[in-house]
Amino acid sequence: MSERRLLGYCGMYCGDCLGCSGVIADASSEFLKVLDRYEFEKTAFHVFPTQLDEYDKLIDMLEFMGGLRCKTNCRDVDGGESKCEVRQCAVDNGYFACNECEGFEECEKLENILGGLHLDSCRKNLRGINKLGLDTWLKEGKRHHYWDME
Repeated sequence: MSERRLLGYCGMYCGDCLGCSGVIADASSEFLKVLDRYEFEKTAFHVFPTQLDEYDKLIDMLEFMGGLRCKTNCRDVDGGESKCEVRQCAVDNGYFACNECEGFEECEKLENILGGLHLDSCRKNLRGINKLGLDTWLKEGKRHHYWDME
């Protein structure tokens, strides 16, 4: 997938995302394998019964996290309506990304994406794209994410 296709309409760069890279899913799956290989459930039950009395919940969470992998991104949605208001707005207005919209700084749709989790990083990415141009930003620009915000 080209770098351009990895830029979400909102400004999130999917190529670095935890779901796209699968880093959380892979780590969770590997941890489950280690726990299984060493039959750690027995250790939890016999050695740490108080501290690990909810061990089954840990396993459930790790199994869930092992599935946290994006199979597609917003640009791969085939035509038609989208559940993402930001994507639908950008498509309806003919924008490649929200940086082309003069109102992206105050956009309520952008503010609501994923509960506001990515708002600051999206806006910083969109500003960077406007400053450098898309192709230069993709090659040389700082990509912002909520986990490394300065």
